[in-house]
Amino acid sequence: MKKVLWALDFPPSRQLRDMLAGALGDDVVLVGVGPLRKAEEVLEAMRDVGADEVVVAIDDPCEVSKMLDAGVEPLIALVEEVSAARDREECLPKGEGEVVIEEEEGCRVVRVSEFARITDVMFQLSEPKEKHEHEHES
Repeated sequence: MKKVLWALDFPPSRQLRDMLAGALGDDVVLVGVGPLRKAEEVLEAMRDVGADEVVVAIDDPCEVSKMLDAGVEPLIALVEEVSAARDREECLPKGEGEVVIEEEEGCRVVRVSEFARITDVMFQLSEPKEKHEHEHES
């Protein structure tokens, strides 16, 4: 059994837990901590709870690189947007694997299709040698 840190902005359902267990090939116990955006936060939370794995929504190549350098190969949820609305009452998951993500100006319904290692999809997130800047950089 693997302990998995759930660092996403939506709660896991039983179906998502089972989908994640299938991707990892092992039963899982989820520890939800809410969305984490920095590698340091993720690594600290993993140490604090004794997690074997982590599911994140970080797409910043620098933050991903920090996690990989620390020996952590995070998983991400591959999602597709189903609908969006300003009113929470209009955001209702209707299908399998659908979850509601609340935002400042409304909400979105997304469908989780699978969980994958970030290393399996990272070249789709950033082109090699792509120049990017962070808020703290000038």
